[in-house]
Amino acid sequence: MKKVGFLFILVASASFVGCGVTNGVDYKETESGLKYAFHVETGQEKPQPGDILSLEMVYHLNDSTLFDSRETGLPMFLEMMEPEFPGDIYEGLAMMSVGDSASFVQDAEQFFLLTAGMMEVPPFLEPGDQITFDVSLLKAMDDEGFAQEQQRIMEQQMEDDMRRAEQEEGLMLEYLEDEDITVHPTESGLYYVEKARGEGAKVEPGDRVAVHYEGRLLDGTVFDSSYEREEPLEFVIGQGQVITGWDEGIGMMHVGGVATLVIPSHLAYGERGAGQMIPPFSTLVFDVEVVDIID
Repeated sequence: MKKVGFLFILVASASFVGCGVTNGVDYKETESGLKYAFHVETGQEKPQPGDILSLEMVYHLNDSTLFDSRETGLPMFLEMMEPEFPGDIYEGLAMMSVGDSASFVQDAEQFFLLTAGMMEVPPFLEPGDQITFDVSLLKAMDDEGFAQEQQRIMEQQMEDDMRRAEQEEGLMLEYLEDEDITVHPTESGLYYVEKARGEGAKVEPGDRVAVHYEGRLLDGTVFDSSYEREEPLEFVIGQGQVITGWDEGIGMMHVGGVATLVIPSHLAYGERGAGQMIPPFSTLVFDVEVVDIID
């Protein structure tokens, strides 16, 4: 079964009929009803059945972006397969050559139920909604070529990680200077900047606390916020339920207190990073507020 984000397989030939303008783009239409518009056509090699495609792909529902492979910093790898129904997006991908850039429009309900293999459509979907795919085909590889590409990417990631590790301390010191943070770090390397001393009880190891927070990278990118969710995070101090820098920093606070924690990567997510938002060897900045100690 096809799933969004899994390896895709596609191979098809399409005959084209009809045309129309949508959102300023002049789309043509295949006999199956798939709308398409090519922005770049190279005339280079066509992918073959069994090839692994290296792609950049962005897809939108109306005015909202659902997925953007460029945010990961890595290409999206999809395997060639036959389209499974009329208007399947894989029909459009099979029309492309290496180096091509194109957009395709597919019925949104069809996409979620047939392409993504979901049991039911998401509740936010309206009748007649359409999914638009913006696709660039970077490479088409056989199994050996795909293995070599994976090795190249792994080596590149290792080089990038080494560079981040070498640069982390300098970037952190630059941030501290720019923000006029002059406190000395704790023995572990945590920078604790008290904004308001709470009037409530002191947090102690073993306490279950409720904490509001906003987490940012040094460049200001917000990667998480309990304020946006309107619900504080609850956890037990000193039991490893949160990153080490939190256990230490929150453990220095009182209920009602507000502080900024500048947490080097060895007290956060280290060489692994976390998800797509936090790269390896990232110093993190948290604005935190101890809301309560929970009995």
